[in-house]
Amino acid sequence: MFKSIFLKYFSAVALILSFAFVMLTATQAFVAGRYWISEKKDLLTENATTVSNFLSENALKGPSNTYFLPNTLSPTLHHFGSLADGHVLVTDTDLCVLLCSDSADCFHVGRKITNLSADSFQSGSVFAVGRLSGIYDQNQYTAGVPLLSKNGSVMGYVLVSASAKAMQQYITDNMQVSLISGVAVLMIVFIVLYIITYRQAKPLRQMAAATRQFSRGDFSARVRVKGRDEVAELANALNTMAVSLSSEEEARRSFVANVSHELKTPMTTISGFIDGILDGTVPPEKHDHYLRIVSDEIKRLSRLVRAMLNLSRIDSGQLKLHPTTFDLTETVCASLLSFEQQIDKKNLTVEGLEECEPHMVCADFDLLQQVVYNLLENAVKFTNEGGTLSLRLYHESGRTFMAVRNTGEGIPATELPHIFERFYKSDRSRSLDKSGTGLGLFLVKTILNLHGGEITVQSVPHAYSEFVFWLPDGR
Repeated sequence: MFKSIFLKYFSAVALILSFAFVMLTATQAFVAGRYWISEKKDLLTENATTVSNFLSENALKGPSNTYFLPNTLSPTLHHFGSLADGHVLVTDTDLCVLLCSDSADCFHVGRKITNLSADSFQSGSVFAVGRLSGIYDQNQYTAGVPLLSKNGSVMGYVLVSASAKAMQQYITDNMQVSLISGVAVLMIVFIVLYIITYRQAKPLRQMAAATRQFSRGDFSARVRVKGRDEVAELANALNTMAVSLSSEEEARRSFVANVSHELKTPMTTISGFIDGILDGTVPPEKHDHYLRIVSDEIKRLSRLVRAMLNLSRIDSGQLKLHPTTFDLTETVCASLLSFEQQIDKKNLTVEGLEECEPHMVCADFDLLQQVVYNLLENAVKFTNEGGTLSLRLYHESGRTFMAVRNTGEGIPATELPHIFERFYKSDRSRSLDKSGTGLGLFLVKTILNLHGGEITVQSVPHAYSEFVFWLPDGR
């Protein structure tokens, strides 16, 4: 069995070409033979007709109003035989040889031709290939016509024969020329085919080797791409996949490290403060202060676990919506209160909720609250000291919109297309939010899409960032 696609392809094409060459040579020999025989038949029939006409003109009238051929015609028949490059036989009506172009006393004279009959000449002529009832030692082409007397009666038959050896030699020579030229052409074709097939299979082998590296977790392999055919397109796709997998793997490792840090830090804080309270290290008057810190860390853990659970449910397709109708404005205000301390600490100005009207939406309350919380958390986190946080809720074209804008450094234009990708953290986010997991905005976009909504972002560097999402109106 073949194991290499190169060998399979090369062998298949080589077999097809060889078969095609054999069929072409055989067809050429067949056509050439048919053409040769057809030409020979026409020529011999024409010669036989000429001899028959000559003999009819020179036939002598005998008793009882019959005609016969004088023996003096033998030299003339010999001349006709030389012109026809064969033999001329004249038979009686019983196909017994009377005259031969060789000589008057030729051993052909008196021989009876048994493989032909008078009925064979019903169409006016006959053509046969063979030894003519043993008259000849080798195969001959024989054409025959009736010999008519002056009164139109059949006196006998004229047969003109030529050796078939010339045709066989012609076909043999033709086959030799075809074989020699064909083998030369096939050798050139095979060499070119080998080179082309090898070059076509080479990138496939490189892709197979790269794939094996990918399976071992090494995504650094790349396939060199040449041309614009399907193989080059496949190589490009594989290289693109390698870049994507490499980026995904890097993000996954970063995510695992961040999640490990996110879990370890609050658990260490909780464990340390609880142990301090239990063993008396923390004085009673500080209990409330540290218990609030513990409570905040537990909430932080809860949010992380909820994000992880939602991510798992999204990946498995098990995240189901439980829509209810509620006031989005009230949800925004309640979520904003969770960041009161951070807002006061950074001396931020919050705008847009002073006279905000209720906006009813039909959505999963818990999931949409997570969307609002994540957007507000990012806005508070990245607003500059003394900056402004602007919130807008409005209704338009059957949709309810919410816009969250914060002043600050903004988001670089090169990072905007990736901001909603899983595990993605911008350079600015890495510097300001070292404990983030890169899941917040991915979950926001996914949850909104599940609700039939969308989210967009725009930013002006060193000025502001604004996230706007909409949901189908639930009123």
